[in-house]
Amino acid sequence: MDRAGNSRKGPSGPTLFRQIATRLAAFTLLFALLDIGLVVVSYSRQPESLAQELLTLEAHRAENSADLTIGPPGAEHWSARYIDPATIAGQSRPGVLMDWTRRERIAGGFRISGVRTIDQDGRSRWLFMQFEGDGIAPYVPVIFNEIVQHVLLPLIPLSLLLLLFNIVAVRRVLQPLRRAEAEVDALDADNVLRRLSEAPEPREVNTLVRAVNRALTRLDETMAILRGFTANAAHELRTPLSIMQLSLDKLPPSALRDDLQADTQHMARLVGQMLDLAQADALAVEPDVLVDLADIGREVVAAMAPKVFAAERDLRFESVGDTRALGHAEAIYRIYRNLIDNALAHAPGATPIEVTAGPGPQLSVRDHGPGIADEDRPHIFERFWRKDRRKTDGAGLGLGIVQRLAQAHGGAITVDNASGGGALFRVTFAAPDEDR
Repeated sequence: MDRAGNSRKGPSGPTLFRQIATRLAAFTLLFALLDIGLVVVSYSRQPESLAQELLTLEAHRAENSADLTIGPPGAEHWSARYIDPATIAGQSRPGVLMDWTRRERIAGGFRISGVRTIDQDGRSRWLFMQFEGDGIAPYVPVIFNEIVQHVLLPLIPLSLLLLLFNIVAVRRVLQPLRRAEAEVDALDADNVLRRLSEAPEPREVNTLVRAVNRALTRLDETMAILRGFTANAAHELRTPLSIMQLSLDKLPPSALRDDLQADTQHMARLVGQMLDLAQADALAVEPDVLVDLADIGREVVAAMAPKVFAAERDLRFESVGDTRALGHAEAIYRIYRNLIDNALAHAPGATPIEVTAGPGPQLSVRDHGPGIADEDRPHIFERFWRKDRRKTDGAGLGLGIVQRLAQAHGGAITVDNASGGGALFRVTFAAPDEDR
């Protein structure tokens, strides 16, 4: 979840690592297919070599099988038998027979004949083989054996080693990107000066990270200009609004004057909240400044008591336990004030407003109004959100200011419906060290 409460969804497409690995695997497969094609083409142009290899393969098979009736696939008129060298005419030395192969063209195809020496049961025997065939079908076992022996067996381990090497290399190359991704996810609006660390290599990643840092700098400058404009505009509007309010007070009593005064007060409150919001966005809280939430709470209650009493409401304050916290006194003052204003605006009749400091580094403000509806909970801290926009009192900034100030302290604000009715807002802060 990010700070706005939205879940971060992962990318829907494949990762760069997966794309590279897939392409490497596809390239390896393509290379294997090309190698197989070259083997097939090369052997198909060497019929004599195919014939020799085929008879040698059949002889190896005969060494392990007594069945000589099975020949190569697609062979016609296959015959195989053991022979005695002494019965073969034309030998230079009786009892000596050399391996030989003869391939000859015949009508409708070719004839292959030959002799191979094989070992069976510890003794040498001579096997004569002959068959007829046509096309490349009889050579399929030879081609398949060559593919296995000279393509697949050396290519598979080599490809696996190459793929493993590339995986390791790609992971190392992508490591700066993963680190940059983690740093981007860790970026915080409270620390606008933070930038991504620039890896010296690879150059493409360094260029990308530097471009992101430049974009963050431009964004920070733009936001600073907007915050400055908002603060300056709100500050400049305060003086003419005060003059307008004094001028309206000099008018004779009338319903028109009352309406104008109400509108002016609403505008003055809006301008004040805009100024508070701009200051809250620019607030930098020192991490070791100790404040007392009870002292600040008493000061706020004393300052706002006349306004609350004028609305015929009761404002109560209570301090519970240790109320020390780490924070910015002026910002915590605004938190108190905005929560009390919110309770004053949304709780009916003469119901009281209860302000509590503690126990521990927290404060709370409770009203006795209708509470917070479930459908309104996701929106009440949104800036300029109002459930009923027809009402003119309030611009929907008060709770947004409180949330921003709480976040600037590294704390949080929660809201619950109190037992007995009413909304209970609680703001927590960082606790001081025990040795303070």
